[in-house]
Amino acid sequence: MNNIQLYLSIGIPSLLVVLNIIQAQRLNDKVDRLGERLNDRMDKLGDALRGEMNQLGNAMRGEMVTFRREVHGDLMMLHERVVKVETRQDL
Repeated sequence: MNNIQLYLSIGIPSLLVVLNIIQAQRLNDKVDRLGERLNDRMDKLGDALRGEMNQLGNAMRGEMVTFRREVHGDLMMLHERVVKVETRQDL
């Protein structure tokens, strides 16, 4: 075996190992970038959902206030009628 064969038998596998390491690092970088993009999208989605839930909660609170006022008004009218009926019976 001469020197060139020795260099090739050691150099080619070593070069392949180095190239695989470089390619694995590039792949790892791509996966990291994809993970960051996914996290950003999830954060935006979470913010949007929180905003929608806040709007829904505010709308429901408004409806509850309106409903309570209506029920309170109906109860007051009923109470007034009961009072009128009771006062008629007292006569």
